[in-house]
Amino acid sequence: MSTPLELATALLDGRLSIGTNSVRAAAWITRTALEDCLEDLLQAKGCQRGRASMRSVLSCVEVLYAGDAACVSLECEYAWQGPSHACQYQAYELPPTRAEVAALLAIVERLASL
Repeated sequence: MSTPLELATALLDGRLSIGTNSVRAAAWITRTALEDCLEDLLQAKGCQRGRASMRSVLSCVEVLYAGDAACVSLECEYAWQGPSHACQYQAYELPPTRAEVAALLAIVERLASL
């Protein structure tokens, strides 16, 4: 398990366990994999992230991919919001389900293959 995507998949599949927080950990790692993917998408268009916030990076991806793959920016936004929300712990909320994190992971895997 060398990449964040492989690690998150192993946590969700149960091949790797860290107890009751495996699904939340998979969400964190999915978010990390998305950050790597977004940097790759920027570099594919000849841009560098520099010190830009992730919100700025998402906006840049939206502009850069508007013409040829508009759905990329929507998927990036959705894939960013899901793990970000799952990673925040609120006492009144249920943790993310395995299926929710698996769906987000599938989106990130698809974006990584672009």
